[in-house]
Amino acid sequence: MTGDRPGGAAGSTPPPRLRPGAVVGVAATSAWAAGRFPERTRRAVDALERELGCTVRLAPEGRYAGSIAGTGRERARALIELFADPEVEAVFTTIGGNNSNDLLEHLDPLADLPPKILVGYSDNTALLLGYQALTGATVFYGPALLPQFGEWPRPFAETTGPLRDTLMTGAGGAWPLPGWWTEPGGDWAGADREARPRHTGGPYVLRPGRGEGVLFGGNVPTLGVLAGTRWLRPPDGPTVLCLEGTADGASVPAFQRSLTQLRQLGIAERATAVLVGRTPGSAHDPERDAAFHRILLDAFPGDVALVTDLPFGHTDPILTVPLGARASVVAEAGRAPVVRVLDAPVR
Repeated sequence: MTGDRPGGAAGSTPPPRLRPGAVVGVAATSAWAAGRFPERTRRAVDALERELGCTVRLAPEGRYAGSIAGTGRERARALIELFADPEVEAVFTTIGGNNSNDLLEHLDPLADLPPKILVGYSDNTALLLGYQALTGATVFYGPALLPQFGEWPRPFAETTGPLRDTLMTGAGGAWPLPGWWTEPGGDWAGADREARPRHTGGPYVLRPGRGEGVLFGGNVPTLGVLAGTRWLRPPDGPTVLCLEGTADGASVPAFQRSLTQLRQLGIAERATAVLVGRTPGSAHDPERDAAFHRILLDAFPGDVALVTDLPFGHTDPILTVPLGARASVVAEAGRAPVVRVLDAPVR
């Protein structure tokens, strides 16, 4: 069935754009990784400076309980210092993990500081949405330092180009959708100098339709972590829902559980379109894909457009998605979908 869902009210407030030559802060908000992979960190810092024409300021990274980059209070303090520094115009994360929600109860000072660009994905869904709840600012579901900028021999142009367009020129417009992808990961502890195999393929229109609303979402298990807290404040009106997961979080039973929770929270019912990021390993298992498609079709009404295998989240290359900006979706069977950002993501 082809649906046509109406659009809604304006979304969040765009932060100031990133200027050439500015300082970009990078904080370890969850997992301990920069100290664990020093060669990749050096390569990633060099690449981030080169690609954005900026100076990187890497916040001190602690270590707590083996694999966490310091206590929640310590990680929050490092993040607040970057936001309080007038030279820093954007803040990136080093990587995801499992514990960015530890920071949230310590981040109230950010509400009194000027809004800045904040970029991350995966577990940093909690940080992004928490910061948005505190400030009302647009946040950016996009590349992290080590996974994307540490890519050998250099970051993918299909990742860095849209990032620059979004953060530096304030370009909205249609998402560029590359016709290839590669699995995330690699042996960072080894030589870490191998190009990953590329696979042909693009987004898949699972259910045709049209929709308009405020971009909202992120990593589905992490959205569940925020349920019932003051840091989960979804749009009041129509929503273009963006969902993705790791291999474990995107297994059919786990994703079904997350979809049920989104419905019970009242978030799923606001969706005019649902965009699902490509999940690791999914393209190699047709039986899993069929089951995954079934739960998506059953989870949303027949007039909600559904598009899967989009380039955001745990895949490469990845887009930079301005959560809080309005977007429109046109999904037609047998044709590439068109996702168009209607608001300027930065000012």
